[in-house]
Amino acid sequence: MIHKDFFRLGPAVKAVVIFSVFIMLALAIPELKTPINASGVLAAASVFYSILLGFYIAAAMTNLSRLKTLVAVETGALIAVYNIVKMALPERLDSTRDAIDDYLIKRFDYEVHNYDEPTTAEFFAIFNVLKGANPKSAGETAALQYIAEGEYYVSQARRETTIVGARIVTPVSWFVLSVLSLVIIVCLFVMQTSSLTSHLITALLSASAISALFILDDVDGNRFGEDQFAINTYQDVFHAMGELAYYPRRYIEMGRYEPQEKEYRVGHGKDVTIVKHPNHRK
Repeated sequence: MIHKDFFRLGPAVKAVVIFSVFIMLALAIPELKTPINASGVLAAASVFYSILLGFYIAAAMTNLSRLKTLVAVETGALIAVYNIVKMALPERLDSTRDAIDDYLIKRFDYEVHNYDEPTTAEFFAIFNVLKGANPKSAGETAALQYIAEGEYYVSQARRETTIVGARIVTPVSWFVLSVLSLVIIVCLFVMQTSSLTSHLITALLSASAISALFILDDVDGNRFGEDQFAINTYQDVFHAMGELAYYPRRYIEMGRYEPQEKEYRVGHGKDVTIVKHPNHRK
């Protein structure tokens, strides 16, 4: 069974590990003789495999692209709301900053595709700035209207993230893809000869078949480029408010993310502490 931390490795590291495993297998397994037409089976399996894999990667990439857009909409709106309150309703700035900060910290208790429902109360607390507000000028009235519109559109974006962020590859689909990749690998090993070139080609093609499944899993699991859209984008909101960046403690402990700031916050839930980067060079 593959350790769960292996799925968090970068694509290049995964490819090297997988290739190393297959080159050792190719060198260890002797030349095989079989009456089966391995080339015909390989051609048929490759066609089905490429069609299914291409379809799922394209669908998953479409969802991932939309998820990135929704995250950008949300974080951009939060920065805009903060700046509008800062200019038009300065007496409510501290409460708005605290509400946004609490919301984003709790958001990191969950993955980017399933934080919507658990953070509903914290999200709407941000817009308590509207309660009892008595605009004294046309500018303040326009500011409150924009904040109200932001609440409406961001609520929609948050809800849509639960849909586009969900996995689309079902267990049955994974089973079919796994069987086809296994057939391809077996055929490659059956067809290999005793030459070093044959071993190398067998290892490269076998590793490619497996690596493609890991790429699909990364895209379908919203881990493809997550540093930017699921972590760094939210830090922009903290920075815009003058707050220290925040990262979940589990991200740091499992090596999922390496903060670049000299000083930042880590935690889980309401347990938040400030730490200094031990290897900061800036």
